Amino acid sequence: MKSLFNLALLTSIAAALSITFVNTSLIELAVPIALIILVFMSKNDHNSQMLTLCFAFVFVITSVAMYVLDAVIKPAEPNVFYQNIYAFLINLSLSLILLFLLKHRMTVAVLLTRGKSASVFEKNYAEGPLYLLVLFLVFVDLMALLENFIRNLEHIGVNEETAKIFWEWTFFYDYFEYLKAVPIFLCVALLYVGLIVRTRRQPIQSQP
Repeated sequence: MKSLFNLALLTSIAAALSITFVNTSLIELAVPIALIILVFMSKNDHNSQMLTLCFAFVFVITSVAMYVLDAVIKPAEPNVFYQNIYAFLINLSLSLILLFLLKHRMTVAVLLTRGKSASVFEKNYAEGPLYLLVLFLVFVDLMALLENFIRNLEHIGVNEETAKIFWEWTFFYDYFEYLKAVPIFLCVALLYVGLIVRTRRQPIQSQP
């Protein structure tokens, strides 16, 4: 079914284009480019296409959210404490969306393919590890949000003498980008591994 392939491809391309409108590095741009390549590699496997589509879709809305954060929210809110609240809440919401899509992948696939592709119900060996990695992303976002409150207790009414004890609690803040980037790259690698395993273990049947 070409419609799922086209949707996955267009979404991956949109992710690559949209991420260029926010402050990004070549390393970050490499992820949506890798998703485009994966879509072409999985042109006959709707199962792998669906997993790739989940990540590409979240990358698109991530780019939009980051643009809104930089162009609208930060200029309107000069307080860094509240800026970080918005930033970590957005990241947490996006990770939860990705987790939801992976958990309900088959339901979404049925809706997109109108139940005409049996391969979306087949086992993909990457799904379990992918789910764990995305759970880790959710954990990092949640801990970064909580840490932001802990090291800024004076902003929520705690005496400054008490609050300053926690001012040095910046582990998740300092390493946030690394803690997020490594699992995301591992997710892309797992998408590739899952595709290769499926391709080698069983022949991909052509869909009408």
